[in-house]
Amino acid sequence: MQAPNIDQLVAKFVELRDRKSAIEKKAEADKAELTKIMDAIEERIKLKLHELGAKSLKTDHGTAYISYKESATVADWDTLLDYIVREERYALLEKRVSKTEVKAIMEEDRNGSYVHPPPPGVNFVRFETINVRRS
Repeated sequence: MQAPNIDQLVAKFVELRDRKSAIEKKAEADKAELTKIMDAIEERIKLKLHELGAKSLKTDHGTAYISYKESATVADWDTLLDYIVREERYALLEKRVSKTEVKAIMEEDRNGSYVHPPPPGVNFVRFETINVRRS
């Protein structure tokens, strides 16, 4: 048996690369479909938790609980910098605005709500998310 020549090796490589790409595209499509279904389930769990006034709910298959994802970004650097200098809040400065310092300024009450608005020039967003932990 003769060893494959370079053209045969290149042809095989291209064929395998194309097959690999097709597998990856199918996997991404399958993953996207599963994510869509999971997002819908997550929304239903969130609505049920709110309906029950619960922060978490343990079941035989796991525990669903509410958590939050937060983001603090700068909407207007000039306004924010004026505030930082005027109020001497230099701890707000990082390569990005410090979410920890923004939250400290806003002061979270015992119910999880913020007492004050974010500093001028900062967009603060809090996302409620649902997590499910396996039993």
